[in-house]
Amino acid sequence: MKRSGIVGLALGGAALVLVGAGIAWWLTSSTAPGDAVARPSVSASASASASVVADPTAAVQEQLDRYADACAKPRDTVPEHCGIVVPWAADLAGLSGVAFRIEKYPVVVLSTDGRSFDATGGVLVATATGTTRDGATASFTYRTDEWALRGDIAVDNGTTVVSVR
Repeated sequence: MKRSGIVGLALGGAALVLVGAGIAWWLTSSTAPGDAVARPSVSASASASASVVADPTAAVQEQLDRYADACAKPRDTVPEHCGIVVPWAADLAGLSGVAFRIEKYPVVVLSTDGRSFDATGGVLVATATGTTRDGATASFTYRTDEWALRGDIAVDNGTTVVSVR
């Protein structure tokens, strides 16, 4: 399942409205990415306006920063589609919760052909709490200095859709 984003921007003089049900749903619900239960369809209302933005990369960066914030909310599992890997099973027999701290957001770079993006160089710290193999409660902290979010940009019936993998 991919997550999609909403951004209104102008690129090369043509107004593009980046829309998709994933982040529209994410922005209008209390459930963060990775907490979703697969459903045939998700209804959500969202509005996006096509306005001239001097820097389309900055507009995408802003949306991905908000997406990253939702990914980093405390929860009882490691979220999917957030570029986060926490090797808690190396230290714990069971996971009861994980808390995240973003020290640096991944930085967006749009591809030259406009069909994809890479947001790399993020710094993320995760603290996993759970039960050790001997039955004790413990917490372990993990850090990555290369947190990344990647995705695709596609045009569908005149609408540009940005999807986070």
